[in-house]
Amino acid sequence: MKDQLSRVEKRLQGLVEGSLSRLVGGKLSPAAVANQLAAGMIDGLVWEDDGSASAPDQYAIALHPKDVESLISQAPELSSDLSQALLEAARESGYAMPAAPHVTLAADPTLKRWEVRVVAWHSETQLEFTQAGDGGDGKTGEPVPAGAYLILHGQKHFSLDRALINVGRRLDNQLILDDPHVSRTHAQIRARDGRFVVFDLGSTGGTLVNGNKVHQHVLRPGDVITIAGVSMVYGEDPGGPPDATPSYSPPFPPRPAGDQLTRTWKDHRRKET
Repeated sequence: MKDQLSRVEKRLQGLVEGSLSRLVGGKLSPAAVANQLAAGMIDGLVWEDDGSASAPDQYAIALHPKDVESLISQAPELSSDLSQALLEAARESGYAMPAAPHVTLAADPTLKRWEVRVVAWHSETQLEFTQAGDGGDGKTGEPVPAGAYLILHGQKHFSLDRALINVGRRLDNQLILDDPHVSRTHAQIRARDGRFVVFDLGSTGGTLVNGNKVHQHVLRPGDVITIAGVSMVYGEDPGGPPDATPSYSPPFPPRPAGDQLTRTWKDHRRKET
């Protein structure tokens, strides 16, 4: 895995350096962008039985909002350049990528200036949550326990105010956990018969509740859910989450979402015309 990452990273750095080094006064490191893009590609590989691998065709590059604006204004065509670089690097590495991938800029105010993070995924897996969410019973409109929430790392709260919450590293989860050991589609928290149940969705590292690996578990206040290096305490209170903890905000804007702070170079060009 390290050899794969190093090879792709080296190739991408050579491809993106010319495009990025001249922008924003050299403040955005081409090496950092190449590293994150390569890691996203390798981490998102889907392996077939014959040993071949398909690379992700969707990439979100998260930066501080001011950095996003600077890049969009200075390089409206940069999306195409990075897309072609990813396509070339994937094919040179022997990974299937039928067409140039889609590259999106995501404004994340939690990042420092010129810090960059990348998440990659396959567009054809968008229905995965719907399939996993059926749980074999096809129920919808389940009542949600009043005032249910999670406390992440004892620092932030996440309100469980809907009947189905997908948890994982990918952008279309409701609860995004930015940890390389978290699977893209890791777990699901679903209302059933007036209680919340946590399901492991065949993740690589598994889902633990109170230290025990579970496939599904009916949650009770005080239960501790552990996913990779992320610890979450389940609670219920009619008054809602404790005021002492700030609300969780995702490391990347969730996808899809109508109010997300996400723009693409294509969107920018359309507004200019």
